[in-house]
Amino acid sequence: MESNRAPSQIDELAGRPVRAADYAAENRALVALARVQPGPRSEFLQAIADTALSLCHAGSAGISLVEGPDDDRVFRWFAAAGLCADLRGKTTTWDECPCGVTLESGAPQLFINPQIQFPTLQFPGVNVPEGIVVPIPADNGELGAIWVMSHTEDCRFDLEDVRLLSNLAVFAGSGLTIVNARDSGEESDRRHNEFIAMLSHELRNPMTPIDGAISAAKRLCTEDERAVEVLTIAQRQMRHLRTLVDDLLDAARLKYGKLAIKHSDTLLSDIAFDAVTAIRHHVVSRRHTLKITGLDEPIPVRADHVRLSQVLGNLLSNAAKYTPAGGTIELNVRVEPNNSREGAPGLIVIDVTDNGMGIDSAVQPHVFELFAQSARDQARSEGGLGIGLAVAKRMVELHYGTISIKSEGSGKGTVVTLRLPIGRMTADTDVGAPSATAASPEPARLLLVDDNQDALSALSILLELEGHEVTTSDNGRDAIRLMYEKRPEVAIIDVGMPEMDGFEVARTVRLERGLDDILLVALTGYASESDKSRALAAGFDFHLTKPLSLDKLQYILANRADGKLRGIV
Repeated sequence: MESNRAPSQIDELAGRPVRAADYAAENRALVALARVQPGPRSEFLQAIADTALSLCHAGSAGISLVEGPDDDRVFRWFAAAGLCADLRGKTTTWDECPCGVTLESGAPQLFINPQIQFPTLQFPGVNVPEGIVVPIPADNGELGAIWVMSHTEDCRFDLEDVRLLSNLAVFAGSGLTIVNARDSGEESDRRHNEFIAMLSHELRNPMTPIDGAISAAKRLCTEDERAVEVLTIAQRQMRHLRTLVDDLLDAARLKYGKLAIKHSDTLLSDIAFDAVTAIRHHVVSRRHTLKITGLDEPIPVRADHVRLSQVLGNLLSNAAKYTPAGGTIELNVRVEPNNSREGAPGLIVIDVTDNGMGIDSAVQPHVFELFAQSARDQARSEGGLGIGLAVAKRMVELHYGTISIKSEGSGKGTVVTLRLPIGRMTADTDVGAPSATAASPEPARLLLVDDNQDALSALSILLELEGHEVTTSDNGRDAIRLMYEKRPEVAIIDVGMPEMDGFEVARTVRLERGLDDILLVALTGYASESDKSRALAAGFDFHLTKPLSLDKLQYILANRADGKLRGIV
């Protein structure tokens, strides 16, 4: 478009007196800006505008950055200080702004009475006798400009103002390059984190009906040995898939420092038992010999039962995976006194030893890194994501312990050693945690609520085969009606339903006195701590992740009369 702009009058400054430079004040200002740079981008830009206002003794100051495509570029006032501070966020087109003239010239510009030349600067009650605009340099194109304006006739700028603004423009350009790169990386990380969480959720949804259908089919085919054998293989692979999905979530939590533990008083033998139970199929399928020593006497600990069991299970699973069929795996526990200071609790030392393929010395320093994998070709078909040991290391550190790995080389086995402080327990603490030894539940009246019809049908059949009376619903409003009609003892509710989600169902039920005796179990494909907390805050008694673990559900059903039970299993 045709421009109505007049050229700037930068030469006018050459005839004006120049005030003495105040380098001390300038240095203090630049140091202050350097301290602000690590913070939010908006605060960094505003600090530069405030500094320009102060150093140049101007009426207004600001930073305008370029936005939009080349054929429709605009300047947005990302920061503004002084009389024009309220105009922050305003946009002006390229051809109707002094910043456009300045960027095209590539040099500082003085504009006298710019409101005549640029009508977009005519703001009510604001007089602008003159202004200086300086381009903000950047290696990858035009970022924008920094500017100051006067609002009284006796406020005139000089070459010292040009020097100060030019220095601030260089600082702004380098700072913005760093800040933009940082923010871009953080945004990319945020999207990556959201993608991992969504991926795990979407994977869990189809896993639930598949897992349930396989379990139900095994019950229906008990007399057909070949069918049971095939279904057992499918069940084992589903378990492996679930482990991979859980590993993906743990990797995201580990990267963002969101792995957390919840200490409770428990027994190390219970933790070890759960770990061994979880990986027993690996040991049996490979015909390994598993030896456990040091757990004959109870060892009380204060730890996160689930997470520490996860660590031991991961180490035992790795030992089974990378040991040729018919090998030997040992889990040895011993207690060592703490000689560092008198009266201090001792250390629990746990060794997981195998006589498998070992680890090459060049690989050992990297085994605890995220996504690290060694080239163990013989076990490649069962290789994971290279996440387990990194997560295990962080979990052990959260227990104030250490983990180390030792191997004499290829074919010479591996020893992984955990060293954990013995947590103190109160004398009246009831030791215990959910385990696979929970008593079989009595038949119960159950309500299943899920908008996924396949998941609903498969789980319903499986629970009916367990002897339970099962009612189903595919939406929240119908579920509340059925609670009044059927009076279920336990309601298992998918939280991610349309219209009325599971959280709203739980809140509604907890407001109804006639339904307050129903045990509510949240079922979700999300497994973050915030999702668990949200479920419990809504009124759920328990939070389970998809695919539903029948063992965990049986534990809840078997112990539902215990008023102390509430939380996450």
